[in-house]
Amino acid sequence: MPAARPRIEGDFASAAMLRVLRQGLLDLGLPPPPPGPPTQGAVVSLDGKRAVLAHALQVGGLACLPLLGQGLHRFTHEPTHSALAAARDAQDLLQRWGRLERYIHSRHRVRLLSLSDTGVDLAHVALHPHPVPLPAEDLVVLGVLLALLQACGYQGLHCTVGAAAAYPQPDAPALAQACARGHSAQWHIRWTRLLPHAEEVAKAARATSPQTAQDLVRDEPWPGWIKQAYGLVATRLPAPLDLDALAHALGQSRRSLQRGLKEAGLGFRPLQAEARYRTAGWHLMQGDAALAEIGFLCGYADQSHFTREFRQRSGLTPADFRREFGVG
Repeated sequence: MPAARPRIEGDFASAAMLRVLRQGLLDLGLPPPPPGPPTQGAVVSLDGKRAVLAHALQVGGLACLPLLGQGLHRFTHEPTHSALAAARDAQDLLQRWGRLERYIHSRHRVRLLSLSDTGVDLAHVALHPHPVPLPAEDLVVLGVLLALLQACGYQGLHCTVGAAAAYPQPDAPALAQACARGHSAQWHIRWTRLLPHAEEVAKAARATSPQTAQDLVRDEPWPGWIKQAYGLVATRLPAPLDLDALAHALGQSRRSLQRGLKEAGLGFRPLQAEARYRTAGWHLMQGDAALAEIGFLCGYADQSHFTREFRQRSGLTPADFRREFGVG
């Protein structure tokens, strides 16, 4: 009987989260947790995650937790940060965050309750039958989302948890009371404005993955407009670009785009799959991001989808491909 395959749910996101929390503690002038056991790439154990949370509570109390996400700003060049910070607005960011939660099969999800031009109301919930998040987990996830909103260009952020001030100046007694009453998963975020150049920032962030998407199809005998279409799809990863949006960006009708792709022996879904595959291959050869992270960055539904589709196209698993062809 074959050995059971290890589950990775939550692992690479947790590894990134621990780096952010450690940096957040340092930025607040608080001692970081002692080094834990070595990890396998992006894998972090549940005990390791809980140890960092327990340490943060011990040295800074509940009030420090919503502030720890500010450590995220030290990791602006990491691929996942770039993919999330490339969101055009709060709604796009939450959609990207949701894809990340689904990709890693997270047991906890952020639910959108309401969204306006000046703020958003969110809930942090558990998928049945898993237990609800701990208050500390609620507050650190909130802090990371606040930092991502800042990275997307939102200014003047302030947040309450239940009725307690959580950011930018946490009310420690009120926050403790809110947690005791079970309100730590109810987030009310408000902002004063979105920077006018946020879309340009987003475009610049998208352009870093990889350097120039069309370079990867330069030698294909495709018409120039199909190479342009490929570039539009690839540079939007991990966010999907639907058929109507692609047609609009190319100045075509939906039917004209479908007809043109068919005449070239392609289709919209094959074009998406090609963009995922080639971008993944680029990351595997050129970078050192964890395999699970690459799958998310390239728009795969989860790691099994990444492994299955990549092997169908290349004949190798992503790990074998990196081992054979990676420059590092």
